[in-house]
Amino acid sequence: MDTVTFYQRCIKQLLSEYQTLSNEWSQIKLLFDDHSLNYMVVRVGWFKHKRIHLCLIHMEIVGDTIMVQANNTEHLLDEYLMELGIPKAKIIPGFVPAEALAYAEPAASLLPMAA
Repeated sequence: MDTVTFYQRCIKQLLSEYQTLSNEWSQIKLLFDDHSLNYMVVRVGWFKHKRIHLCLIHMEIVGDTIMVQANNTEHLLDEYLMELGIPKAKIIPGFVPAEALAYAEPAASLLPMAA
């Protein structure tokens, strides 16, 4: 199995677990786009008279890495991905500027802007 297919399988498995967060006032929508390699969990609904539309998680496969574009949960997604067999060096937090990431993560060199 090639790397992209393996990453897709792992991401879909992880994000599918969030389907259980649907409740009486909102639904969880799983958005899997294998063409652009973007994967999202979105909460959609109404709470009283307030519209709910929130991206909980957004992951993107970029080259041979997984970029976590958004994580609005309390879960450490990189730990779950590592449990599924993805090396830590291949998981990049996309919401951290490349300049700051370069000080903390060796994977920062994989970012196009960090060159």
